[in-house]
Amino acid sequence: MKLNQAISRIVDLPNILEQYGIPSENVISVQYSDSAMINADILVHLHRKETIEKLGNCNVEKFIGYDDASWTQYRFDKDGISFVCCEREAIA
Repeated sequence: MKLNQAISRIVDLPNILEQYGIPSENVISVQYSDSAMINADILVHLHRKETIEKLGNCNVEKFIGYDDASWTQYRFDKDGISFVCCEREAIA
């Protein structure tokens, strides 16, 4: 995706969020990187799992963080935008 296309998508992001009933306050960050990600050049970090689930069925991946904590990543890719949310697993 070229930079001018990415800017257009980022500008349209509030409309996309509104369409799915996601308040803009639930966005942690928006990043652009040309070909940095497999399916998308725009990465949108969201706060909670419930927020990203409003978009549809998410890909779920578990991983161990740098602090040896277990995390779950929820990811939804749509039209060159990747929406991501990570939650730390509860410590027993």
